[in-house]
Amino acid sequence: MDTLNNITKISQVTPEVTWFLRNLGFSNYYIIKIYDLVGDAAIGLTEDNPYWLLEEFPRLGFDRVDGVARKLGVSPDSHLRLEAAVAYGLRSYVAEGHTFAPLDEFCIKAAEFLDADTGLVRDVIEDMSFSGDVQLTNLDGRPVLYFYGYYRAECTIAGKLAALAEPAGGLPPVAGNPLALIKKAAAERGIELSGQQTTAVMNSLVSGVSIITGGPGTGKTTIINSLIYIMEESGLKVAVAAPTGRAAKRIMETSGHFACTVHRLLEYYYDEETGYMSFGKNSEDPLNYNAVIIDEASMLDLMLTEALCNALKPGTRLILVGDADQLPSVGAGNVLADLIDSDYFFTTRLTEIYRQSTESRIVVNAHRINGGESPVYGEDFLLVKEDKQQAILDKIAEIAQKLPAGSAQVLTPVKKGILGSANMNARLQQVFNPPEEGKTELEFGSRIFRVGDRVMQIKNDYRLEYRVGRKSPGQFDSRTDGDTGKGIFNGEIGEVKGIDTQLRTVTVLYDDERWVEYSYVKLDEIELAYAVTVHKSQGSEFPVVIMPMTWFPPVLATRSLIYTAVTRGKEQVIIVGNPDYLEKMVANNQSRSRNSGLKERLVGMYGFYLSEKVFIKKK
Repeated sequence: MDTLNNITKISQVTPEVTWFLRNLGFSNYYIIKIYDLVGDAAIGLTEDNPYWLLEEFPRLGFDRVDGVARKLGVSPDSHLRLEAAVAYGLRSYVAEGHTFAPLDEFCIKAAEFLDADTGLVRDVIEDMSFSGDVQLTNLDGRPVLYFYGYYRAECTIAGKLAALAEPAGGLPPVAGNPLALIKKAAAERGIELSGQQTTAVMNSLVSGVSIITGGPGTGKTTIINSLIYIMEESGLKVAVAAPTGRAAKRIMETSGHFACTVHRLLEYYYDEETGYMSFGKNSEDPLNYNAVIIDEASMLDLMLTEALCNALKPGTRLILVGDADQLPSVGAGNVLADLIDSDYFFTTRLTEIYRQSTESRIVVNAHRINGGESPVYGEDFLLVKEDKQQAILDKIAEIAQKLPAGSAQVLTPVKKGILGSANMNARLQQVFNPPEEGKTELEFGSRIFRVGDRVMQIKNDYRLEYRVGRKSPGQFDSRTDGDTGKGIFNGEIGEVKGIDTQLRTVTVLYDDERWVEYSYVKLDEIELAYAVTVHKSQGSEFPVVIMPMTWFPPVLATRSLIYTAVTRGKEQVIIVGNPDYLEKMVANNQSRSRNSGLKERLVGMYGFYLSEKVFIKKK
């Protein structure tokens, strides 16, 4: 990764830090990244505990940092090394979506990894639990291991939501009989609500916490709009948010009501003192709303849900709307499914498809796939048969070239291989944004970025600064143009608007007119996004979705994955490959289970259930 660019930048690093890190085997690239983060403290921090690098630069990997530690004289049985290995191993569980690791399983894996005794690993874990870094507890009759923050989050969410569901002071009333208000709202807006939709609106009006789940075409948007109308007509203050900017933008387009990301609603900021993301809205300064509606709630991970719950004052209605059959959140946890499965909260499951939606094969096939049935093909849901993987890639490139610019998004289950997102992006870049005379580009390792490229942020970076405005940063007058902020999140998609080949910077424009200038050493945080994994596509819609269909690992080739992919398409879905593998994917209803204790905490803490049937009887 060392380039001539780094030679000019490395001169800004003090000679002492350069010499120290280079002697430990670090390239100029990592020397610059480390210095940019901690400056001259790099020497002291690394001598005291070289494993600090793992938390900030996980791509280095344990083995490489372990080698650095050996050069600095850290012994194999050092507690520093053992604690770092435990934290590294637990972070690998979190990266897979788990909030905890089964203790016995974890100790065996860690002992094998370290070539150490399992008893020694357990001793180290117990020491870490006394210091508050990790939490040892029992769940469902077995010992489990958490990072303390995830344990706290599960307990907080369970307690806060239970209190919201049954507020001591009651809920701010709506202006009249709820059923009469629903009928009046439907009449005034010229719509007709189905029985299921009416139940969903009713539950949301009379409950502290309610959940609305259903697939495409089941009228979730109509329900949201009806709730906003009724509550605001009753003088209640309503906030609407979603986990991603694109999902929030879609709500604004369909409802006419302001919507924003959950992060923005909670006024997130990067705390320089703690080095973590914080929220301006919290239990000490809660949100001033009578109702908060969260769309695309299947994308809520555990930590963001905790922050949301902390910011809701007693008496606030919380309404979660989403599709529980989609893939779970990118971040750790299985929040929406856990809340539904706990049976503690009023949940309305929408199964009826609106008449106009039955005209869309995308909607019809999404429900067929979800029910384990084969899709039916037609103009808006095409099957293009190919067999070999390279032929599938060639055909996708050929199809994409004929589509209107910017309309197609390729989705794939995997990152690696011929039909993985990395290889497909290299090929599709030549289709969507080929090199041209006068078009600036910048090489970064095996990637090339060009002006006009579609790119995606691939990690949460709470320190990354952006500027808001209609002009690029190079055209800003700092006295009059744009606000600044920090934080670009995993999965956000933007467009490369500028490249400075001298400074080696790439400027990207994201939603909400946020401009980010990436220095060269920050370019590992973005990648091309002509092809993205299905998981990373959640919360987005695209006019045309193209998906390769071949053999994929069974753990990924699941019904929920193909269902999620299909529901991203707005106008057309094109499957390219072998239909036999599509049939197998539809038949594979095994989902990658996540270790999550939220459901058990709700059930165990309160021991009783609410259900839609009980509510209907009470009516």
